[in-house]
Formats: sequence, C-alpha cells, structure tokens
Amino acid sequence: MDVVLESPTQDWSWNFRRKKLVFNGPFGSVFWRLPRDFKREHLHPDLLYVATEVLLSPWVKGILDGWVPTRKHGSLPGLSLSGGIDSTACMELMPKETVLVYHRRSFKSLLKHHGADRLFKYLQRTRGRRVHSIMSNHEKIRTFWEKPTGFSTDLAAATHLILFADYFDLRGIALGMPIDNTYLWHGYRYREFSETSWWRTWAPLLESIGLDLLLPIAGISEASAVHIVQKSGLGKIVSSCLRAKHPGCGRCWKCFHKNGMLGHPYDIDAREIQAFLGKRPVRTATHALWWVGEQNHWDQVPDLHHLKERDFSWWVKHHPQAFDLLPNWIRPSIQAAIEDATEPIPEDSEFYTWNLFPDAE
Repeated sequence: MDVVLESPTQDWSWNFRRKKLVFNGPFGSVFWRLPRDFKREHLHPDLLYVATEVLLSPWVKGILDGWVPTRKHGSLPGLSLSGGIDSTACMELMPKETVLVYHRRSFKSLLKHHGADRLFKYLQRTRGRRVHSIMSNHEKIRTFWEKPTGFSTDLAAATHLILFADYFDLRGIALGMPIDNTYLWHGYRYREFSETSWWRTWAPLLESIGLDLLLPIAGISEASAVHIVQKSGLGKIVSSCLRAKHPGCGRCWKCFHKNGMLGHPYDIDAREIQAFLGKRPVRTATHALWWVGEQNHWDQVPDLHHLKERDFSWWVKHHPQAFDLLPNWIRPSIQAAIEDATEPIPEDSEFYTWNLFPDAE
C-alpha cells in the first residue's frame, strides 16, 4: 500500500492501492473503488486535505492547520447525481458537458439503488450520457462517534467529486440543494443564505483548491425542481424514493411530497408520513404544507388550518439573488434556464419575511 498523505500526528492517512483509495483513522478504514485507468498522480494533496475536512471536521479539529493550497481550476463542471428529483433537475439546468458522478454504497442497507440505476440506464440509452458510479463505504465513519450511518457533513455527499476532481478535470462541483435548504432555515424561516456559516465555510474552501461550489437550484423549491424534471421528459423515469423500485414504496416521506407530485401513488395514512405531518415544525415545512394545500390534505394537520390563509404562490417561482451564488463561467446558462421555467419572486412577497413556526425559534 502506497501512503499518499498522512497527518503530522498520524491520526489519519490516505493510501493508494491498485483498485482502491483507502482512508484510515480512529474510525478504522473506509475506501473508494477506483476506475481502471485511475493513477496515483490524480490524487492532488489539496483534494485529500479538503476531503479529510469534509469527512472528519465534526469530530477532529485542526485538520487544515498549516496547509497551503496549490491546485488550479480544471475545465469541467461536475454534479453529484443521486438519481433523485433535485439532482436530476440540476442535471437538466447544467451544461451538457457536466460530468455526472454517483456515490454508491458498498454495503447493504435499507436504501436501494434501483431507482437511480433505472435513470442512469435511461440516460445512457436515450441521451448517450454516462453516469460514473463510485463505490464507497465512507458513510460508516459516523458510526465510530455513535451516529447513524450517513454523510459526515452536508458536503460529504460530494466527497467522490472532491477526491476525483483531477481525474475528471473538474472546475466546480454541484449539489442538488433547493431553496428549502438554502434560503429557508429548516424549510420554514427565511435567512440570507450567502451570510450563513455553511456557505462562508465551504464555498471559499473549495474555491481555494480550484473547485467552485455550484448550487444550481438554490433559488427554486422542490416543487419547481419537480416541474423541471417533468418538462424534461424524465417525470416517468425518475424517483426520489430510496426504499423500493420505481415508482417507490408509496409509504415514505419522499413518496408523499416528491414522488406524489409526479403522479406516483402514496398512502397518506402510512406511519412515516403521519409521523412527519405530526411533527412541529413540520419536516420540510414549506414544501410539505404547500403540497398539503395542493392536495387538500388540511384535515391531516388540523392545528395548522390558520396557515391556509398564507400566500404560498411564490413557492413555484425563483429567488433572483440565488444567481449571485453562481460563478460567471456557468451562471448565464443556468440563470436563463431557470428564468425560462419560472417567474421571479416579487420583491414584496411574503417570502422575505417567511416564518411558518415563529414559536419554534
């Protein structure tokens, strides 16, 4: 095994094998399966340092102390394509040369890959677009700190893009984060996203290693993302449900408020859907309650009937300021596509003072 990079205190290390990239630390070892033509020279130290920060920063401090980045920009945009509705909408908005990369769990879990694979095969067959699948078990890192399996940080969903940025010649990496996760705090209260610690931390860090952080749908809602997917002709192909084959299990939260918009069946009485509708604040509140209104499910949330009078019309429009988050080399095409698909949120809209659950602050 070839040690590519390790911390001065030997708390963690990156090791290159012929078929695997291995990350060792107090959590044990995790790996990424390498493409056949991947070379050690593709592993720029900056990419490994930032990947370490993304994977360990909630528990390990000082990872970047004394580090000076040197990597330059590549040429292409990359997208972390999960196969769900939000990232598929990003794909439709981004340039055709965007590199599509999928994080595939290497271990058995309740989350299934069937829906994503269905989309990927369709894209290959009808559009000639390849989706690169990178197998890894890095979601197991959290379990060492007694956390559930999953991403260490929000940006960990793009770890494969960071690590493989030189291999794919990337200039930027995109995530499918809609307005629900950007300009709305926990999906129910307005905030200025560009001033959040999340944006101020990750965007400059990625830019320092020649990777612009791209959030194509930061200014539109999950509802508008669904509309973009439908308009693209992929409405009958894509599914955001991770529990079952297409069109989904019909009993999970995503089947209710995402797949339901695509016309896929859901059971409003299902345990998970009822549990999330019963939480206060409601999970993904604005989108969920907009959908409750669209489907006239207000009987399911009797204590929230007063919200029927709120103006949700802006939910299918776009927030113009979100375009400022995009770098100039990719902004024009994404902005034009969104402006073609949606109207701008008016300056006097309730959106700018939105807060569905003021007592939760």
